[in-house]
Amino acid sequence: MKKLLVVFGILVVLSVSIFSESVAYLTSQDGEQIHESYFLELDQLMGEYHNTLLNMLSQNPQYDQYFNKPLDLISITDVLMEYKAMEKFLNDNGITLDATKISQETDQMYSQYMGNESTKQIFLMFFEKEEYFRGFVSSLVYRNEVINELRNYFSNFSEVELSTYVSDNLENFKNEFDTVKISRIVTVDESTANNLKSEILQNNISFTDAASKNSVDAQTASVGGLVGWVKRGDISENIFEASLSSTPGEIIGPLSSPLGYEIVRVEDKKIYETADELLADEDIKSQLTASYVDYQINNWYGPYISNYDFVISYEPLDIAYDIYYAQSFEDLANVEKKYREAILNDNELPEEWYVSYIFTVENLLPMKISQKNDFESYLNIAQSYPEFLGYSNDEINNQIEYYTQIKDTTESTDLRNEASQKEFALREIAYLQGTYGVFTEPEIQSKYNELTNDVEQMNVALENSLVALREVNPDSIEIIGRLYQVKPDDPNVAFDYYATVYSYILEYYNSTGDIESVRQDLETIKGTLDSLNTESLDEERSNQRQQILENIDLLLNQ
Repeated sequence: MKKLLVVFGILVVLSVSIFSESVAYLTSQDGEQIHESYFLELDQLMGEYHNTLLNMLSQNPQYDQYFNKPLDLISITDVLMEYKAMEKFLNDNGITLDATKISQETDQMYSQYMGNESTKQIFLMFFEKEEYFRGFVSSLVYRNEVINELRNYFSNFSEVELSTYVSDNLENFKNEFDTVKISRIVTVDESTANNLKSEILQNNISFTDAASKNSVDAQTASVGGLVGWVKRGDISENIFEASLSSTPGEIIGPLSSPLGYEIVRVEDKKIYETADELLADEDIKSQLTASYVDYQINNWYGPYISNYDFVISYEPLDIAYDIYYAQSFEDLANVEKKYREAILNDNELPEEWYVSYIFTVENLLPMKISQKNDFESYLNIAQSYPEFLGYSNDEINNQIEYYTQIKDTTESTDLRNEASQKEFALREIAYLQGTYGVFTEPEIQSKYNELTNDVEQMNVALENSLVALREVNPDSIEIIGRLYQVKPDDPNVAFDYYATVYSYILEYYNSTGDIESVRQDLETIKGTLDSLNTESLDEERSNQRQQILENIDLLLNQ
């Protein structure tokens, strides 16, 4: 599941800080070698996380930030550690980042935003702590320094190398840099355009006057039709290509475009036929130089980064780290089993463990239940028709044909029913053996027992995780909502869920005074609370239920 999450604006953190707990270390790809000098710190990671989250929520306000947080942190860590690998590359090539410069720029930027109380409070709304915001700022500065030094390193090339690069990609660069300068007259129909062009060619009116008086493109009409210099993509392709093929001073058209019909006067053009012509233009040369640097970095980046990975040193993210590297259902099942006992028996676990374990179970449990049901069917067939277990594929197919024929031809109802049952069992065992393999009855029983135990324990561990998270976050609608999905028939859980929903609705009503928009929701909550088995509610919940019902009645009857 590595790199499943989209990360916005990921920036690396400064390695030299000594005040924050380390989160991850750079390693070789096989994990055998740990590069302890290249590590990520918690404050920087959390700063990056809050910046990323801000971007995510701006695109999807409903994003489940709480239950996605551990995996988001690992995903961000992965990208950040790639910058650590880049720093190592620079160091290995004799380039050391200027720690003093990074520290000074970090202090300056931090003071710029945190020195003003109003802006400080705004940033703290998103970053939670000043330490996290400072971590984010240090990442900004550090990233710029890494990228600048990398670009400097890959800028050490000769004019010949640059010229070769441009020559090898000449057509692409021609498409990018060939330009024309044009003026135009836009009309709504072709006949009007033809008439105007004829008037211009007969010198009855100048192109500029014709544009000013007749063009429906108000922006260019106000300047005599002048569009100016354009490149491919700026205007319709057919108009650009026709202009590029024409002689300066020539009037072409009418040509159809999304604006209407255009009469175009070609004022000038710049066409580049060789690399030398492109490089003779200093502005273009500067862009081509940057392009060549990008090209070299892109070619270097993938193969180099593939030599490195990272290891987590921050315990709360242990499960999320293992999930992140799970490549299959089997891998994910191993992660779940690895941590299940701790979730079931240890009461002093990091909050992130419960969140990560819930993610694992929610992804595994449907498949586990499906497998359990399959092996239950497998076991029933093994007990009812033990001889079927010894059949080869050909024998199963022959038996299916045999019982299908009996089912379709015999007159005896009993024989038809028996044949139908055996045909179904044979088709089922063909599927089960093809999916899971050929087993003996004891092996099937053992696998069924294992899956049954897994499903039962996973459900208990899932409930334990949600209960533990509720103790930490008692007002979280996301947590109680998931717990209600797991235990919808538990009156106490149902009450907690609807009481929490009621509190959110009441908060909305108190801030807006809009009773009509919440009336139906209040009626739904009232009906649900009325239907609860009050004998199963503890005394505190029973009293709260009665108070909520009375409050809802007051709101609905006002």
